[in-house]
Amino acid sequence: MKIVLDTIPLIYGTGAAYRTTCNLYQELLRLDKKNEYVFLHIGRHLQRLPYSAILDENQIPVRKVFSPIRLIRWTWNSLSWPKLEQITGDIDLYHVAGIIAPATRRAKVLVTIRGIATEVIPELLPPERVKSLRKVLRNAMARADYYLAVSETTKKDMMKHLGVNSDIIYVVPHGVDPVFRYLTDRESLSARLKRAFNIVRPYFLYVGAIGRHKNVMGILQAYRLLRDKGHANHDLLLVGPSDSASQEARDFIRKNNLQDWVIMTGQLKQDTQELTDLYNGADCFLFPSYYEGWCSPPLEAMACGTPVVASSCSSIPETVGEAALLADPDDPQALADKTSLLLEDKDLRAQFIEKGLQRAAELNWRASALQLIEVYKKIEDQML
Repeated sequence: MKIVLDTIPLIYGTGAAYRTTCNLYQELLRLDKKNEYVFLHIGRHLQRLPYSAILDENQIPVRKVFSPIRLIRWTWNSLSWPKLEQITGDIDLYHVAGIIAPATRRAKVLVTIRGIATEVIPELLPPERVKSLRKVLRNAMARADYYLAVSETTKKDMMKHLGVNSDIIYVVPHGVDPVFRYLTDRESLSARLKRAFNIVRPYFLYVGAIGRHKNVMGILQAYRLLRDKGHANHDLLLVGPSDSASQEARDFIRKNNLQDWVIMTGQLKQDTQELTDLYNGADCFLFPSYYEGWCSPPLEAMACGTPVVASSCSSIPETVGEAALLADPDDPQALADKTSLLLEDKDLRAQFIEKGLQRAAELNWRASALQLIEVYKKIEDQML
């Protein structure tokens, strides 16, 4: 089967969209020597393509469209032109890793869905974002023949909120980026954390957007309770880009005189040592999000040997398995109590560190790529 792979997340994506696409493609191309693959590149000329490392390892042809992505998106959505085959030649399947689906003559279209927060928790997102993302999603759905959901929870959400038939939704969970691993040299780790972030005290960690949908305010409320409970020597690090709860979070920090204890670092680049260091150095990772299609940060923390307290809703229990303590995201006291338990019970802490390392090892990109190859095979069988 001839398959065209979407590179939009590799060119324009940041964070999870870029990392997951890159890791999945790398393993897919290493493992699958049966199907024929082509990359579709849309955008202005680049001296070095963002996915050159994949090309260096694999002899994959690239079909290039030197037009702005906005123009191609408009012509696809409004004019159903150009047909994909006019760019790539005859193909069997286009795998949409982003969310922009092309018009095709004959080829089938497989659209990746990483979550549908706009359908499940629209009240926790900015209205303009909900409107925009819903439009993009429905444009993609109009072209989709099949869907690739990142979790069983996402599949169920698609069936419930979008009315998608279960027969055309395949589930392939994400792996853990191998950059996240346990660091044995703790002395050097401490020195780097002090140099980069002036960290000299133990700390709790959250990684993600500073948004209402991520329940950042629940983390801050739980942190205040933890300080009252006797853990006043711990800092709290909130690592991620500003979002809908940023101002509310800053107001809470100021009102409760926590300026010297809560550190908001902003977004950190994945390809630096800093994020791996922060995961490794934390006493506990907190992730009481209200909704996730798939939640990588708890698994990244686990891979670094840090115990996790996360919310008991959405796809999070599916993702973490039995390797994290779970709490109701609307109950800051429960979040504080679970966190305190991991600090005070050394045996329990050791158990969850070991469980977390095992869970992170189970969810690897090789396994994800093998499942994706099986999805391609099922689609091919239906096309015969």
